[in-house]
Amino acid sequence: MSAPVNILVSAIDDARVLLDTLLTSGWQDIHVVSGTTEIFIARDGGRSNPMRQVPAFPVAASAAQEEPEDQVHSVTAPHVATVVDVAAIGTWVDDGARVATIRVLDVEEMVAAPHAGTIIAIHAEVGALVEFMTPILSLGASSR
Repeated sequence: MSAPVNILVSAIDDARVLLDTLLTSGWQDIHVVSGTTEIFIARDGGRSNPMRQVPAFPVAASAAQEEPEDQVHSVTAPHVATVVDVAAIGTWVDDGARVATIRVLDVEEMVAAPHAGTIIAIHAEVGALVEFMTPILSLGASSR
């Protein structure tokens, strides 16, 4: 009879294999995405962690001109984190301004507005754990 597999020990062993692979190869970083799991490991000089970047909200130039002024956009969590603060409903923010702060591994990170607008709804309370791409707030593109 074989011993039962401990999932935590197996996960730690997998992480060790990734670290060993990074250290013994010429690679500067490793980014693994599998199902709902995403892991990024980098050496000094490796690229920045894609899991910590604020998602871009690309808008084609023609679409930006045709976009109604009252359109609503969801501002989402760039990765799993705890919500530290969120700007109040009714607050006008400029493009790139801080609309929320999140914390992961004791590091606070700003969540920026993808465009200027008014905060019209809050979807994540202070202290809540948010998953990757979970809406934190809604931003209306209406004029000031």
